[in-house]
Amino acid sequence: MTKHITTMKSKIIIIFLIVFIACSNFERNQNKTEIFSNSVFLKETNDSSKSTLQILHNFLPSVLALVKADTCNFYYGDYVIEDDSIFRQILIGKLIDKETIIATEINIIDTTINFYYLDKENWEIIGSEKTNIPVYQIDFEDLDGDNNNEIVTTTGTNMNGNKWQEVYYYSKKADTIKYAGSFSTDYTIKKERKQIEETYEGSWYMDNSKTLYEWRDEKLVPIKQIVIAHEQPISENGKLTFEYYENKTNNLNGLTLKFKLPFNNSNKEQQQLWDNFFTGN
Repeated sequence: MTKHITTMKSKIIIIFLIVFIACSNFERNQNKTEIFSNSVFLKETNDSSKSTLQILHNFLPSVLALVKADTCNFYYGDYVIEDDSIFRQILIGKLIDKETIIATEINIIDTTINFYYLDKENWEIIGSEKTNIPVYQIDFEDLDGDNNNEIVTTTGTNMNGNKWQEVYYYSKKADTIKYAGSFSTDYTIKKERKQIEETYEGSWYMDNSKTLYEWRDEKLVPIKQIVIAHEQPISENGKLTFEYYENKTNNLNGLTLKFKLPFNNSNKEQQQLWDNFFTGN
């Protein structure tokens, strides 16, 4: 009798283990999320029948699974717009810092850039701006030394190798992403001074310039500028002027002309001011 009871107990335990394992496997399979590939995402973004919010919602389970895995900071999209048939570009990831999940959408047809923030399991739009340049590339770079990235859109290069860039700033105190300024071509970031030194090398028809930018009130403000400018019309006279500007405000368009003189290659004062513009020597 005792042997029979022991055998029954063993059978019950085995059955219980089988059921437990089966239930655990079922629950695990139910909770398993399929993570879509980037190629699938890129195909979806070029489907004009779907809105950006629909796409963001459809890929939300994959994004949350990737966040949980914590394998990287960038999840979906393409940094460069090379295909002329693309009308929309979307990027998703921890693009600003290591915690905040952001989506950026460049609508090429509407010439707008939109920004979305993932609040738990909901996408909220936190910024929308008109683009002033034909966007070829989007980058994320710390321009002011606060360890958070700014969003930088860039054109392709022209025949002289120059390009233009627009900057968007994530303001935590305002909980928004907004246009912060623009600059071009060759530049040096001075994070310790919260400044950017920009040099624009023109051509026979484009002005040469140097501009010093400074971060003020979450904007990249041009605070002074020097220009070797072509007198208009260029084709008739070919003369150059030497111009100096300053900005005493925090406005992006606050540069005002301080003096304007005929440019002379042999003028030592002009040459010294040009060479030492950023150092102030």
